[in-house]
Amino acid sequence: MKLKVTFLMLIFSLVFTNSDLIAQRTNIITLEVDTDNVTQDNIEETCTFGEPASMSIKDFTYEVQRGDVIIWQGRPAQPGNGLVRITEFRHDGGVELLGKRRIRDTDNTGVVVGRVVDGQTGDEEIYFIKFEVRKKGSQDWNEYIIDPKLKLMPQE
Repeated sequence: MKLKVTFLMLIFSLVFTNSDLIAQRTNIITLEVDTDNVTQDNIEETCTFGEPASMSIKDFTYEVQRGDVIIWQGRPAQPGNGLVRITEFRHDGGVELLGKRRIRDTDNTGVVVGRVVDGQTGDEEIYFIKFEVRKKGSQDWNEYIIDPKLKLMPQE
């Protein structure tokens, strides 16, 4: 009887704690925007995810692992120079690493949050981020789109 109870406890523990077996990191991806000068035609010159100057923002690929939480946020390149908010993540090609085609900012915080749930090592997800910019002194928000990638890396 004692062995049966021990065995059932072991099964219960494995079933309900298996999500803890995958390491989880929180990754914050910050889109920095020159709010005074951004247009849809000059995103490469006015926006950055912190990639090296020699790399185009269109080639930006963020490496993730299964279980990671990803937070996309925006900010102006010059503090106090307008506002930037991320409004939507949308799958555009490759493997759906986040398991969803679309994730929106549902509570108007200017932040979008997703979790890596699918894919094999080396898989890439092409997606686009919709973001809005309000220039200093303006009440109008202008929407822009940028299309980086996620790449699934092996678990550490």
